[in-house]
Amino acid sequence: MASRQIVSQRTFRSANERMQALAVAIVPAEQLIPFLCECADDACLGRVGMNLADYDDIHRDRSRYAILRDHEMADCQHVVEQRPLFDVVSTAAVAE
Repeated sequence: MASRQIVSQRTFRSANERMQALAVAIVPAEQLIPFLCECADDACLGRVGMNLADYDDIHRDRSRYAILRDHEMADCQHVVEQRPLFDVVSTAAVAE
């Protein structure tokens, strides 16, 4: 069974996927879109500004989530990339 933290992240991602599907048709490619923070805090109201290309790049790997810096991660996650406006975290195993 998925932890509460992972369920929260999947819920935020699901909402972001719906937003991304709508934005493709109406938002210029380079414009920042205020996606929901995909952190593990189910009460988070943060927004992660990224364009559609960044969103697609990050979420090509389904184990990755875009979160605001220093926001809550699930216990099994680690930061894999720091971008100027947010961090990318992953549930994938760390290579030794």
